[in-house]
Amino acid sequence: MYGVWLRKDFLLAYSNIMPARFSRCVAGGKELVMSVEKTYELIKERIIFLEMDPGMSVSEISLARQVGMSPVPVMEAVERLIDEGWLERVNGGVKVTEESLSNILRQLFEVRSVLEKLSGRLAAERASEEQLANLEALLPQFEKAAREADNQSWIHLDQRFHEAIYDATGNLFMKNVLKQLFVLDLRIWYFVLNRMTNLPRVVETYRDVINALQARDARAAERALTKHIQDSEDVVLPHL
Repeated sequence: MYGVWLRKDFLLAYSNIMPARFSRCVAGGKELVMSVEKTYELIKERIIFLEMDPGMSVSEISLARQVGMSPVPVMEAVERLIDEGWLERVNGGVKVTEESLSNILRQLFEVRSVLEKLSGRLAAERASEEQLANLEALLPQFEKAAREADNQSWIHLDQRFHEAIYDATGNLFMKNVLKQLFVLDLRIWYFVLNRMTNLPRVVETYRDVINALQARDARAAERALTKHIQDSEDVVLPHL
């Protein structure tokens, strides 16, 4: 009888203690995941904006100081960036991937030209009137940025333009894939930012895309976006 009561008391105490420990464990796990995600974004931004040059050696301890995070999330974030190709392991160390930017750009545009074409067709069929109006409102801003040679503003506007089309497709998977590809492109745009001088030519392609979307002409939207991607490549490649 004594042993039965002992086991009951033990189980009762155990059941009262474990939920609190479990909650703390879960909370700690969520905090770590959030820290890793934040660290990953901070380091990736530094790579995209060329604060970390291609070929640069990376110290995880130094990165932890730079982004103000502890070593554990930095190590996790670095592994993720290696898996995605932003960083690579060389001779036991880590460095920023050093592949030719012109080669990277060509490969990105090969994929984007296909997916952007499809996004144009879907957006022409599915975009709301509000989404189309928001796209049209970007045109004067593009013209102003081109007129003033404000390349920084132009890059931000370009991102808004493409993301608005991705949203208008109504396809979550396409939207996520294209956003990831666009982020890779951003690294190259920032590399040539101060050398681009042919922005007015590209502005016309934005107008063509928007006109096709407003006309609900799926084929015209496909053609316009394909030309836009090609013209963008032609503007950037000579500077790489």
